[in-house]
Amino acid sequence: MPFVARWKCGDEPGIAIGTVPSSRTAGRYSDGHPQDSVHYREYKLILRPDRFRSPDAFRDFGKLVRDVAASVDVELSRHGESAGDHLREVVFFDTPGFHLYEGSFIVRKRTCHRDGWPTDDPELTFKFRHPDLGSAAAIDVRPARTADYRIKFKEEILPLRERAGGMRSLYSHTCVLRLPDARSGTLVAQAWRAFPALRPILADGATPLDVVQGVYVTELLDELGVLDFGHGATGKADVALWRTTAIGPAIVGEFSYQVRFERACDLHEKSRARADRLFLRLQSVARHWLMLGVTKTSVVYGAGLKAPRTHE
Repeated sequence: MPFVARWKCGDEPGIAIGTVPSSRTAGRYSDGHPQDSVHYREYKLILRPDRFRSPDAFRDFGKLVRDVAASVDVELSRHGESAGDHLREVVFFDTPGFHLYEGSFIVRKRTCHRDGWPTDDPELTFKFRHPDLGSAAAIDVRPARTADYRIKFKEEILPLRERAGGMRSLYSHTCVLRLPDARSGTLVAQAWRAFPALRPILADGATPLDVVQGVYVTELLDELGVLDFGHGATGKADVALWRTTAIGPAIVGEFSYQVRFERACDLHEKSRARADRLFLRLQSVARHWLMLGVTKTSVVYGAGLKAPRTHE
């Protein structure tokens, strides 16, 4: 039987009973700010790209999710009119030797498009992702100067690497900034100045950051609807398909849903159990759709002749 984490009120938010965060001791960053806590559980299934050869695949997978959700007492419904398919350009940046990724850091720029034109300023994401909660919490991802940012700390739930039917966690500690494209480019070029957490890796900026493997991802995002786990817990369900060109074959897909909470104990036990059951049941029913042992990011990093060591 797979391990399912249990929380109780009074425990430190975001820490699962039965785990021992190895690095979370002081509980504060160097300026005295309290360490960030997990506020999301995001469930992710990485999907085989060859299953998506036409729009029918999105409908087929959506029906599969709806049927499986109903079987575990979870409702999938549309809340109002869908915004339809979304196109986003996703670009990762790293050194030629992949020093960021091998150090568990990710720098990514994402830009939304509609009808061939950007619909908003790019979203620049700086992330530390690690399987140990304490290690992820201990990294201060705040930028040095920019005041307009958001911190998102998630427990990402993935299947086991070697087989379907279980759960493993990656803790994603993220800073998100929305900036005009010119400013985001400057921030990437001077990442070692912008994000103090990167200074031990990038030193004085002598090693420039470049587009990882030369890959500019075109992401097609399809909104399946909203999952209702009961007791006020809901999560938007999406399918994302990544291509290296606007109309070329896909390289990877992903189905995901997430639940947000202020404190871990605010997520009702029955709601969490339904979210877990849906994830485990989908792995069984949709096993022919699954890619195991990877993330979308690791697929991009592995797209060249030289690939980094992966911690994911």
